[in-house]
Amino acid sequence: MKSLKLKKLVACAVAALTIATLSPIGASAEWKQDSNGWWNTEGSSYSTGWRAINGSWYYFNTDGYMKTGWVNDGGTWYYLQSSGAMKTGWANDGGTWYYLQSSGAMKTGWVNDGGTWYYLQSSGAMKTGWINDNGVWYFASVSGAMQSGVIQIDGKVYYFASNGAMQVGNVTIDGVVYTFAATGEATGTKLPTPTLGFTSSGVVVDLSNPTETESSSHSSGGGSGSGGKTSQDPIDQAFSSQTRVGLSKSDPDENGAVTIKPSVFGFTPGDTTTASIGGVTYSVKKEISVSLENGTDVGISGDYNSGYKIEKGQSGTVTVVISLIGPDGSLKYVNATPTYFSNK
Repeated sequence: MKSLKLKKLVACAVAALTIATLSPIGASAEWKQDSNGWWNTEGSSYSTGWRAINGSWYYFNTDGYMKTGWVNDGGTWYYLQSSGAMKTGWANDGGTWYYLQSSGAMKTGWVNDGGTWYYLQSSGAMKTGWINDNGVWYFASVSGAMQSGVIQIDGKVYYFASNGAMQVGNVTIDGVVYTFAATGEATGTKLPTPTLGFTSSGVVVDLSNPTETESSSHSSGGGSGSGGKTSQDPIDQAFSSQTRVGLSKSDPDENGAVTIKPSVFGFTPGDTTTASIGGVTYSVKKEISVSLENGTDVGISGDYNSGYKIEKGQSGTVTVVISLIGPDGSLKYVNATPTYFSNK
């Protein structure tokens, strides 16, 4: 990151040496296809491994067939589009965003794209909402953009320094001293005024009307955008019956912990489908988010089928998270009202 408090991004001196040392295919090469897929001829033989063809990199298995999707070469992951061409920059795979460096190598950790910081998990998947990096808390919107300044999250006010790190203790903002608890939220009767509001999953909340959220999109360059209420309404209406959450709660165990079991309507978390709304066909993914009142899921164990263990003294929310990927790669979310639980 841009502060000593963040681990420094280590630039790769040489990425994907196996690619860089290969030569492009000559003019005698020719693409061919059969029922098993595509291959590329090289004289009387065929291409294997990495090959640069007409300005794009391709990867061929040992049997000569062109590879698509993810490929691990020497411990490094690359993403090959449906055309077989190696992807660089942002890639959306199954509703999850990844970032491929100019060498094609999948990035993990922090990445600065166009002046905005994003965090990519060890799997390469872009993280949204709360991020714990080496013991320091950060927060990212649904677009993945790291936030800074005074932010409201699930109704609580937090302060993130310019490097994105959540602040605790006494902090001076615009000449006024405010106090933030060890868990990050502002305490006392004097609270700073937030400039932005989010749910714990990173969906933007209109601070003038907390029941509304703002749709978000991810451009090919890693940026973010928002859609107006008019375009959002049909999306919300299409899934309104599936944003409700039912909750059951067990009796306390010997330590006072309870197990909550959410129930959703019309889908199973993790489902993927398609939906046509306003003449646009979207790829839809349906999940739930379980978080504590501090906005994190740290300390929550369990899953949807077996239930989630909530320790004594904890409370939080369960929220349906339905994401839609448009044909242009734009990302939208269905507005959903959190369902609260408490074990206090």
